Amino acid sequence: MLLIVGLISLMTMSLVSDHFDKYVQKKHDTTLTAYKNELKVSYLINNGTWKPAKVKKIGVRALQDGLILVLKNTDNKIIWEPSQTLLHRATNTKNIDSMNKKNVAIKINSKKVALVQFSYNDALGYTRHDVAFINDLRISLAGISIFVFLVAIVIAVWIARDLSRPLRQIVSFTQAVASGDYRNQLPQQTQIVEVNELVNVTNELSRQLSKNQALRERLSSDIAHELRTPLTTIQGSLEAMIDGIWPIDEARLVSLNDEVIRLTHLINNIENIASIEHREDKLIKVDTDLSKLIQQVLNNFQSNLEEKRITLDYQTEKIIVAIDPNKINQVITNLLSNAIKFTQSKGKIIIKLKRVADNVVLTIEDNGSGIAEKDVPHVFDHFYMADPARNRQQGGQGIGLAIVKAIVVAHGGSVSVDSELGVGTIFTVKLPLNN
Repeated sequence: MLLIVGLISLMTMSLVSDHFDKYVQKKHDTTLTAYKNELKVSYLINNGTWKPAKVKKIGVRALQDGLILVLKNTDNKIIWEPSQTLLHRATNTKNIDSMNKKNVAIKINSKKVALVQFSYNDALGYTRHDVAFINDLRISLAGISIFVFLVAIVIAVWIARDLSRPLRQIVSFTQAVASGDYRNQLPQQTQIVEVNELVNVTNELSRQLSKNQALRERLSSDIAHELRTPLTTIQGSLEAMIDGIWPIDEARLVSLNDEVIRLTHLINNIENIASIEHREDKLIKVDTDLSKLIQQVLNNFQSNLEEKRITLDYQTEKIIVAIDPNKINQVITNLLSNAIKFTQSKGKIIIKLKRVADNVVLTIEDNGSGIAEKDVPHVFDHFYMADPARNRQQGGQGIGLAIVKAIVVAHGGSVSVDSELGVGTIFTVKLPLNN
């Protein structure tokens, strides 16, 4: 601000001085021309002769304007010049030898009749009034500059305080968040849009970190629970066999083997979803006819559909899209498996595949048991099961839909669910055509 105010003041003073110099120069030239014309008129009025009294009168007035007028004839002889008395009275005509001089010819009908010599104090002919004006102007500009600078400092301090206060709050808040305290939220107390946006983003970051922390804690608990159940079963059965309480027979060994397979399947799913979410499991995309891929998955579930006598309505069109067929096969398999699992006997499943703008949209709709409204936002969370006891009885682990979401997102798409308890569920998968 000091630099800007200083530059503006210097530029203003320079421009004013420049324009004032031009004004004074023009005024000076006009004054010289006026005296020359007045001498010329005097010469003509007096029938081509010079009257010393008339010339003296003009010369005295010139002295009052800071000019020393000397009139010479064509032979360079002095017609009139101010006396020492007159020069002594003129306070602004001292040091005559150092004064600037200008010779102006007086002509009548292009004939030179005299030469007038003007002497003045400086090149621009500044009078004491001109000098006083310039000095006053400089003092005024300096005062204005100092005033503007002080006002600018006050405004800068005020703005800096308004900026720094919420920023200090944000620093303290982020330090608390970094230490794991997600309980508080930053208030919006400023009129600065950018600072409010920063507050909103910081609050959202805190909410997401809090949500992720809760998710990690629940995930750890769920993983521990999912692993503990089969391990407890295996351990109890083995201890009973070791103690001789249970005989070692084929049925019990098969049961233990089923639990080991279930445990291995769970661990494999955890590894798969982790690798997909962290993009460690690279997608191998090829141009694939999605309708044929869906038909292949349906063929694998034909016996399940027939067993529950579920009616299938299959509405698709041929769409070629660049996808990883193995991963999308898993998506369709998981969604169709869920639809069959939660659809009662003699129920109905509708599968639709179509183009919508730049996306291919797959919907799988059933008229099964549906999902409670409170559970809908969490169906894609890891290990989340709306009815844990019922799901585990049916072989669920609460990770299938999480895998679906991870695969779809890895393809640049999205998956959503619309459900009503006791009415049915619709899963919608969107994949970009230009993938």
